[in-house]
Amino acid sequence: MKLRKVDFYLDWPVSTNIINLRRYIIENLMKEGIVIRWAIVDIKASGDSSHIKNIKINAVLVSPTKP
Repeated sequence: MKLRKVDFYLDWPVSTNIINLRRYIIENLMKEGIVIRWAIVDIKASGDSSHIKNIKINAVLVSPTKP
């Protein structure tokens, strides 16, 4: 196993409400590896659209190594 620290940027569409935000973040992080920990460090309104916010996430992920 290999631990990786990543800064992950994710678009938060208005259709995903705050109650479902945790699930939305974890589902997107799991595409990159097994999630150990994560934290939202910044949220900004997108300059392109008022319906999307940009979230910056710091995360520690496990990447399985092949023998």
